[in-house]
Amino acid sequence: MEKKFLKIAIITMLLIAVLATIVNAYSFTVTLTPSSTTVAESQEFNVQIKVSNLDVGTNGINSLSGYFKFDESVFEPINETSIEGRNSWNPTYNSENGKITLTKTTFVKAEEAVFQVTLKTKTGTAGKEGNINFTNILASNSAQDISAPDVSTKITVGSSLENIANVSNTQSNIYVNVNFPVANNTANNVVVNNTVNNTVNNTANIISYVAPTNSSSNTDIPYTGVEDTIVYIIGALIVIAAVFYIKFEKINKEMR
Repeated sequence: MEKKFLKIAIITMLLIAVLATIVNAYSFTVTLTPSSTTVAESQEFNVQIKVSNLDVGTNGINSLSGYFKFDESVFEPINETSIEGRNSWNPTYNSENGKITLTKTTFVKAEEAVFQVTLKTKTGTAGKEGNINFTNILASNSAQDISAPDVSTKITVGSSLENIANVSNTQSNIYVNVNFPVANNTANNVVVNNTVNNTVNNTANIISYVAPTNSSSNTDIPYTGVEDTIVYIIGALIVIAAVFYIKFEKINKEMR
């Protein structure tokens, strides 16, 4: 009886270890892409968040959440109106901690954009750089939560330079042909030469931006979802099971 109980215990522990590995193997990728990595001061731009590489079970995912953080010395504060759900995702925003939660009435199994945030650079920030991060990302397939790695990008605030542009209209001749009858009903052609000289010098300010030095630092590597802790637990369970089995076999031989 004890022998059967020990074998059942060993098998149970092994099954738990295997199931834990399978459950945590679900994964997906999140990317954070700005409309431009170099933006002039006091100018708006968009940051889009997209999911891809969805290995999330048969259903797909229908919720996503994470903390949207950015450099407040470079970018203006945002509110719920700054966040736009894409592809029928519905967002809510907690301004106290920066958490964005999105839900959808249908399940997502393929790559698609989830939401975008409109940001604006502050005045007097030319030449500065600011980071934008989306962290602690979790999705759900209605059965369990699935995590993804944090993503981030860096924005460079450009400066303006004054340039003078001269626009000149060159001399042009306009010829007008007028036909009208005279007493002998013959037609005479009157050529009117009108010389137009029009030179316009305009001064314009042209905005020039600093060339971007860094591209978006999006992480686009699929996440395995198996934490190191799970691996250690599985190894420990296997070792414990093996020790119990060896001891039982030793006791069983002594009894014989």
